[in-house]
Amino acid sequence: MIGATQREILDALIELYGKRKDSVKGDDISRLLKRSPGTVRNQMQTLRALGYVEGVPGPKGGYSPSMKAYEALNIESVEEPHEVSLYSHGKKIEGISAQKIVFMKITHPSECRAVISVIGDTRKIKDHEIIKIGPTPVNRVVIKGEVIGRDDTKREILVSTHSITSVPKGKVGGVATRKLISITSDMKMRECGRILLENRINAVPVIDNGELTGILTVEEIVRAVAKGTLDLKAKDMAITEVLTIDKDSKLLTCIKKMEKHDVGRLIVMDDGKPIGIITRTDILQRMTR
Repeated sequence: MIGATQREILDALIELYGKRKDSVKGDDISRLLKRSPGTVRNQMQTLRALGYVEGVPGPKGGYSPSMKAYEALNIESVEEPHEVSLYSHGKKIEGISAQKIVFMKITHPSECRAVISVIGDTRKIKDHEIIKIGPTPVNRVVIKGEVIGRDDTKREILVSTHSITSVPKGKVGGVATRKLISITSDMKMRECGRILLENRINAVPVIDNGELTGILTVEEIVRAVAKGTLDLKAKDMAITEVLTIDKDSKLLTCIKKMEKHDVGRLIVMDDGKPIGIITRTDILQRMTR
């Protein structure tokens, strides 16, 4: 049985070894944990004697975790692990990743909880913080919820789940709307507004001679109405920096791009030409099939 300090050192060793795929020096562990090099060195000698750590000799040597170390921390050793990140306020929490997810009380409609085993320092996560975990590599599960408990020794976080979703597999081209309603840059704002209203859409791309030159949204139409400038042309109000995505991109890539730029739609391109549009609604409908 290993103590709390030894578990902390082993966890740091596994984290650094997983990133480098090479031996780890004691000084690197002491810096990560903000512990004295002497403490780490003494504990490493004990862990090595107990078979949890293997020493690598030479000037470029250091330490590497044994299989026993992974077993002691209940971590599965994987040759090419996929990093399952944790996020807070839309930003990735550096130096920590999920290793295992165990759901509790899944049949209770208001008390579904998940225990997240992590690699890294759980002290980076605060109690009652809202976090997102995932997506996982195979089933692409994404969990959002409130942190209601932590065990820093076991590197576990207890999360009261707000939502559990699974990002669908497939490519953008298989989900996107191929009937692309568009306008030209010389159309007057009055006509553009009519097109949006008739088709019940919130945005329309500006396409001239097959080339994507901008996008016009309801917001620009509203501003034109407020200013009494409905006789202006689309090119005068359109957004020229249009976010696009290739039809062969994965849906996961599409979702990440939408989240990064905080948008609800992307224009779908094929060989540099606009061929469709994909929205959050399109993806949600695919998820509920």
